[in-house]
Amino acid sequence: MFDVQINDRGQITIPKELRNKANINPKDNLLLKIDDEGRIILVKKDIFNDLEDLIKKDLISQGFSEKDFNVKIPERKKELAKALLKMAEEAKVEINNGESSTLDELKHELNQGEI
Repeated sequence: MFDVQINDRGQITIPKELRNKANINPKDNLLLKIDDEGRIILVKKDIFNDLEDLIKKDLISQGFSEKDFNVKIPERKKELAKALLKMAEEAKVEINNGESSTLDELKHELNQGEI
C-alpha cells in the first residue's frame, strides 16, 4: 500500500517504486474505476482497452446503444479472436511453405511501392 495526497489541483503523484512495479511510464494512459464498495482502482490502459473503444465506436456507428454493449462487445471480441487465430494459422502455413518475407524484405517492398 502506498500513501499519497491529492494536491489543490486534484492531482496525485504516483510513487516511483509503484510506477516501477506497475511498469508505468511517462505518457502512459491510465483508467480510473470505482468498484462496488466505492474504492478507486487505477488501471494501466493497454491495447485491449483501445480495442474495446474501437468496438464501441463501431457499434455506435451501426446504430447500437450503450445498453447493447454488454452483449455485443463480447460477440465482437470473439469474432476478432477467431479472425486472428485464422490469420496466425495462415501465416504458419506460409512460413512452413517458405512463402514468408523477412522484415527487411517487406520494408524494401514498401519503399519500392511494390505493396
